[in-house]
Amino acid sequence: MTQLLSLPDVHALACDCLTRAGVPDPVARHVAAEVAAAEAAGERHNGMEALLRDIRLLRYGRIHADAPPTETRPRAGLIRIDAAHGFAAPALAGAMAELAQMALAQGIAMARLERASAPGAMIRALDRLSGRGLIALGFGPAGPVRLAHPDLVAPVRLGRMAAERLPPLFAPVANGQPADSPLGGPVNHAAWLVALTEDGLGASLFDADLTDAPDPLPPTHEIAFSVELLEQIVTA
Repeated sequence: MTQLLSLPDVHALACDCLTRAGVPDPVARHVAAEVAAAEAAGERHNGMEALLRDIRLLRYGRIHADAPPTETRPRAGLIRIDAAHGFAAPALAGAMAELAQMALAQGIAMARLERASAPGAMIRALDRLSGRGLIALGFGPAGPVRLAHPDLVAPVRLGRMAAERLPPLFAPVANGQPADSPLGGPVNHAAWLVALTEDGLGASLFDADLTDAPDPLPPTHEIAFSVELLEQIVTA
């Protein structure tokens, strides 16, 4: 059996389940927004399935829901975001305005996320950067690389050939953590975000290498979920 939910319904359900699991409301809203954005992009493994995983990790004490992220500038053009074993989405959200300002001033800037929950597609962070007129690249712990551009409706995945041309520094590396096991230490994922002005990136660098990605779903569109998945999320 399936149940249809709109994107606002997905956001509301995710937010409710997170707050009932003890997540502070501002944090829950950021995480729920990323879940809904992933579902709009057709990426369930970064959407509701990731929500189920993270709620279980919360129950096991492996995500520190109220951990305050910190930001430092170890060198010019680089922000280090320490999520303190908390959620990736709010840690990233708090740093995107500064990252955009740095990129606009210098032509390029980078952010390194550390000690975070699995960052997923980082769609909301990439959207914030492209909304400031920047080109943005996101590199999670297990790929694929994503590109956001002011002329694109939503971030898209880079094709294999384009991803292979990127520096080894940004190669996706899985950290081997169990997905939602009660065993193991606090979450410890990392990711990179790079923001560039259009002058800082060759116009044809990624031409013809983008995967075909559909436009994100409108808020009024209803998405089918299995009743079993929804029950697991509600009772996790």
